Amino acid sequence: MNQLADTDLVEIGRNVAQHVAGAGTVERVKVSAGQDSTDRPAYFFSFLIDRYRDGERAGLIRIRLEQKLRDELMARDDGHHPIVQVLNRADWEQHEGAGPH
Repeated sequence: MNQLADTDLVEIGRNVAQHVAGAGTVERVKVSAGQDSTDRPAYFFSFLIDRYRDGERAGLIRIRLEQKLRDELMARDDGHHPIVQVLNRADWEQHEGAGPH
């Protein structure tokens, strides 16, 4: 299993998010590697997409992002599980202050 570089992951995340959420909607992308709750290798993607404030739309975007990211990672022979957060500006600022996952 490959592990992609952080810069590649940010680029992949931004491209996928632009495809899923629409061009110009993604303000920031942050990615960190770790393990999920079942000890599987995972990438934690956080997206600042301030446009989708309502939870239902953000939830749909999150699901589609996870599916598309999983496809992109598998195409690169990277078996990490993508875990996605879609944050608005207020949540992003709080998330930034919290430090790494």
